[in-house]
Amino acid sequence: MNDFPVTAMPASPPAAAPGSTDLSRLSLTDIQAFVTLLDTLHVSRAAIRLGMGQPQLSGRLARLRRLTGDLLFVRGPGGVVPTATALSLETPAREMLAQAEHFLAPPDEFDPRKARGTLHLAAPDYLDPMLLPRLAGRLRTAAPALALSVHPLTDDLDYAQKLGDGRLDLVIANWPDPPAQLHRLPLMEDELVVMMGSHHPLARRSLTAQAYLQARHAAPTAMRPGLRSTVDAMLARQGHARHIALECPVFSLIPYVLTQTDLLLTTGRRFTDFFASSLPVSVTTLPIPLPSLQYYLLWHPRARRDGPVRWLREQIAACVRAPAFSSPDTYSSSRG
Repeated sequence: MNDFPVTAMPASPPAAAPGSTDLSRLSLTDIQAFVTLLDTLHVSRAAIRLGMGQPQLSGRLARLRRLTGDLLFVRGPGGVVPTATALSLETPAREMLAQAEHFLAPPDEFDPRKARGTLHLAAPDYLDPMLLPRLAGRLRTAAPALALSVHPLTDDLDYAQKLGDGRLDLVIANWPDPPAQLHRLPLMEDELVVMMGSHHPLARRSLTAQAYLQARHAAPTAMRPGLRSTVDAMLARQGHARHIALECPVFSLIPYVLTQTDLLLTTGRRFTDFFASSLPVSVTTLPIPLPSLQYYLLWHPRARRDGPVRWLREQIAACVRAPAFSSPDTYSSSRG
């Protein structure tokens, strides 16, 4: 039985007013009903396939007729026949459904062994000695055709913009207030300690706050003139200031400088542990209590379901949270 109410419709449905299309009146179910009618050319069969009653199907077609100003289907032998307008709408209707299915589908399973291309990570060079050897080892083993490009965090780097337009995939940061629109994954916290050459006079006695503030210090070069480092900003909030005698643009070079100078470096314990096993340096407690450094990953919502970016997040987190993260024997352990 084909009781589709074609005869109940006027010969020429009223056309929608120019420029008055209201997309809120159109649903994906309407489009699905339209495509199913094109496939079956039979109302009863279309309703069964859609899991709805014929009155519901008729109501959806009536809405489409009002929106398009066309009958779309007319009665024919053994079913219904699409109009020329209906046939012209078939391709865009099917494309809309395909896009909707893609939008709602779970993310594709990512196979790192078959992955190609380049992922882009911006990170502070503080982490480079500990993170990069392990991360490179993981990529070599699990994703041999995948490349990683590491970008420095500089003052002129608009990392939020680059995450948004895809020029960056991930950022490792420790700023107190990252942009709210970015997704964030906590990675680790790092206790602040003081490192100096083992020959330093202060290495042979307990370090006091007074001695610390009177000493000469090394620090990473400020991103721009006059900008305080994280440590100096925290000290300033407690009314303290220290003398920065050397600013170095490459953080991982500072431990080598300490071995031949009287400078102190205030940094995270993971960094000092990495170098303390291979250089003649001494590490001691910071005599002025300061909050630990908090590190986290940032990415744009557009990459939430991106397989390669999700996989890289997992690899970075695994590297950083490994018990031996601060060990200098990084390459051999990353192969396991």
